[in-house]
Amino acid sequence: MANPRANVLGVTFAMLALASALLISNEGAVSANAWALLALSGVFAAASVMAFFQEQEGDAHLGGQANQPALGHQTEVQALPDPAENGFDIPVV
Repeated sequence: MANPRANVLGVTFAMLALASALLISNEGAVSANAWALLALSGVFAAASVMAFFQEQEGDAHLGGQANQPALGHQTEVQALPDPAENGFDIPVV
């Protein structure tokens, strides 16, 4: 299923770009308002692209979580070694 957030952001981008193009064509020049709409449309375009790819990354990680050990269970590899046992010097301040 498509990400609805990406769809809404994409439609908003298209509406802002169209409004900017119409404003430019009506005035015959590029005004500050047209530049503001163009800048906003760029922000919404970037947000829609990020939302689109964020949804696809989430699907890829769903299967990988089943192979992970339970949280809170510390294995021998995760435990830190005792510095006194391994011959490390303990600094005295």
